Amino acid sequence: MKNIKITEMGFENRKMRASFYSQKKPELLAPVGSLESLYAAVQNGCDAVYLGGKAFSARAYAANLTIEEIKTALEYAHLYGVRVYITINTLYKDEELTSLLDFVQEIYEAGADAVILQDLGAAQLIRQIFPDLELHASTQMTVHNLEGARYLANLGFKRVVLARELTLEEISKIITNISIEVETFVHGALCVCYSGQCLMSSLIGGRSGNRGRCAQPCRLPYRLVDFNTGKVVGSDEPYYLLSPKDICTLEILPALIERGIHSFKIEGRMKRPEYTAAVTGIYRKYIDLAFNDPDNYIVDPKDLKNLTQIFNRGGFSIGYYKGKSGSKMMSLLRPKNWGVKVGEVISYNPRRKLCKIRLYDRLEEGDGIEIWTEKGKNPGMIVPSSNDSGDLITLSIKGEIKKGDPVYRTSQKELLKKITQSYADYRRKIDIFGQISFKVGEPIVLDLWDQKGNYVQLESEERVEKAKKQPLTADKVREQINKLGNTPFKLIDLKVKMDESIFVPISRLNALRRKAIKKLSEERIRNFRPLRPLTTINQDVLTFPKAQSNRLRELAVYLKGDHFNPDRFIEVGIDRLYLDLKKLTPEKVEKLKGHNRQVELKVFAVLPRIARNQEMLLIKERIKALEDSSLDGFIIGNLGEAELIKEFKKPFIIDFSLNVFNKATIAYWTRAGAKGVTISPELNLKEMRELNQWIDIEKEVIVYGYLPVMISEYCPVGAFKEGKYSCRDNILYGLLDRKGMIFPVLTYCRNCRSEILNSMPLFLLEHMEQIIASDFSVFRMNLTIEEEEEGLEVVKAYLSKLNHPELPLKEEEKRLINKLQKKGFTKGHFYRGVE
Repeated sequence: MKNIKITEMGFENRKMRASFYSQKKPELLAPVGSLESLYAAVQNGCDAVYLGGKAFSARAYAANLTIEEIKTALEYAHLYGVRVYITINTLYKDEELTSLLDFVQEIYEAGADAVILQDLGAAQLIRQIFPDLELHASTQMTVHNLEGARYLANLGFKRVVLARELTLEEISKIITNISIEVETFVHGALCVCYSGQCLMSSLIGGRSGNRGRCAQPCRLPYRLVDFNTGKVVGSDEPYYLLSPKDICTLEILPALIERGIHSFKIEGRMKRPEYTAAVTGIYRKYIDLAFNDPDNYIVDPKDLKNLTQIFNRGGFSIGYYKGKSGSKMMSLLRPKNWGVKVGEVISYNPRRKLCKIRLYDRLEEGDGIEIWTEKGKNPGMIVPSSNDSGDLITLSIKGEIKKGDPVYRTSQKELLKKITQSYADYRRKIDIFGQISFKVGEPIVLDLWDQKGNYVQLESEERVEKAKKQPLTADKVREQINKLGNTPFKLIDLKVKMDESIFVPISRLNALRRKAIKKLSEERIRNFRPLRPLTTINQDVLTFPKAQSNRLRELAVYLKGDHFNPDRFIEVGIDRLYLDLKKLTPEKVEKLKGHNRQVELKVFAVLPRIARNQEMLLIKERIKALEDSSLDGFIIGNLGEAELIKEFKKPFIIDFSLNVFNKATIAYWTRAGAKGVTISPELNLKEMRELNQWIDIEKEVIVYGYLPVMISEYCPVGAFKEGKYSCRDNILYGLLDRKGMIFPVLTYCRNCRSEILNSMPLFLLEHMEQIIASDFSVFRMNLTIEEEEEGLEVVKAYLSKLNHPELPLKEEEKRLINKLQKKGFTKGHFYRGVE
């Protein structure tokens, strides 16, 4: 068959230009929750999509795709040169690892371009079995510093999705100093808590965000109160104090491009296809404009209005890209879609249920509206007829409505229709070029190719005949070959070479065109898809060594509150003392360990769960200062600290914030040199007991304390009090929910970070015999907001039970239980676990 140089059509320069841009223009990454959303994303110009299967996805309540639908999605996306990333970004229990690997094998062989992960143990298994499959670190991994990104790059991750809380400067530092690809969110919902660190949904209702089942308690109303008295601070009205606005970054898009971010991610796998289409199309427009013509970058107000109409929570924010903005980034009045304000009530007749509205904007028949009332019942309806802006309209609607109530358009029929049309059929076209040759007595030869170098050649089965009557013309040939309407292709140019006075049936040209287009489609998919052999999973990767019988049984007490005197806790006989790194100096360590005891006290420094780039510099200095002290080791709170600790010789323990959920993760940290791991508080006792049977490493379990349910760069106290609050107020604030539970809020003046604790402490004294029998090495107690005397009382009770688990409860222990029952306590997940 004859080969044609694709440069004959003169588009070699265009190809080179496209290649130049592809190195610098950021990828537009769109969310896909269904096949219809896939079509919406691709037809509106995305470069890549991310989607999940029916299992193993951090959006378990999205429609998600079956394995057959995933294969369909891969073919459709790859036809357009769009990459597909599969989300398996949850934490996995031991019994799920085999099914997970089977699923990865299917998508691997089907041509998935990458997988997005949270579970470090699962990631290492996948890298071992499928070494050429790209690994992307989910934002659920809470990577928020340079060292964390470096740690994952060293593990073979190709990309990291950074925590949403980072500023442009912090992102720039990571991009400048490491080659790993960086992905950040540019539009959509913003979590108030660092992703991967939220236990609120889990501990309240057993629906774990780390397992893709978040119940979104952040979208519920709360009152700010004094935790100790329960007295409401400020307004008695509940506000949505933890509900952020969605982010929209159109105004700073050129700055994001300038920083060299590799991929711009749109959030929204649980949103409708129309949302995906609208947001993807608008960001495609402005990424191209910012990249190709930055000097003339102006955002059209109509586009902003359309984005607002599709979905917003009281407008948008730019998140943390330029720093913190407090209450300005929060949707305090309503956590759901607001729509666009289009009018206000000027009168209401409750007897006749007639509402007169003055409009600021046009309403069309079929638009959806809501009237906001004082009681928040928001009566809504579909508009029965069109109205011009400025009209007074009267609608029949029921509700507790009064004059002045605002009217919002929550859906716009015409806009939705236009958006739906944007992904009907194949609106996004792929430029192709061709040549067709007709020689009497020979087959027709049709060559087609695209700008990516994909090339096909087809010959007709029948031969060209001499015309007896009306000969075939070149114009007629072009007309027939150009009939590509219901295909993804657009024929830019067709060279026609033909003998004079020839005859070919039109049906033959049509058939040849259809076959050539099909073959070119297959060629594009085949050349884009990674070539991978069938893989057999060696089950040995899931075989782990049995643990030796554990003889260590130590009580560790973490004193987080500044009001605790460590000496008093040491004197009662605890085995380990955990203190925040900032509280320790070499001299302090020696003093703490200098107590005259029968058993030497072990002292560990707790590193913060969140440590931004600047904080990491100080942490490194403090670790270095303690290197030659008698400190027993460090408690590691994030991946950046795991990278940092490599430079030092001290032992380290993995904290609960790194989500140790299965044997594979324990095995990884064992190989990485950890002295011990803290088991995730989301596992139940049965699951923990199973983990304890494998791999020789100290396994630690939290058995007491107010567990942290959120950690955030947003401070609900400071934002709500608006300058009338200082962390030195000496008041412990709390968030009062609709069920009457109060969640303590710890605030930190230094960086205006906040930490929300569970409303009740984890308290397991009655069950310690069973927990001790499960063969843990270390039993940790976290003391935060308790009074010192109360803390000492609880520690003594646990210590007694740890030393003599077989003995019945003492009278003073029973009294302690009764006292705490009156205040309320929880058993956490020890006897229920998470979905």
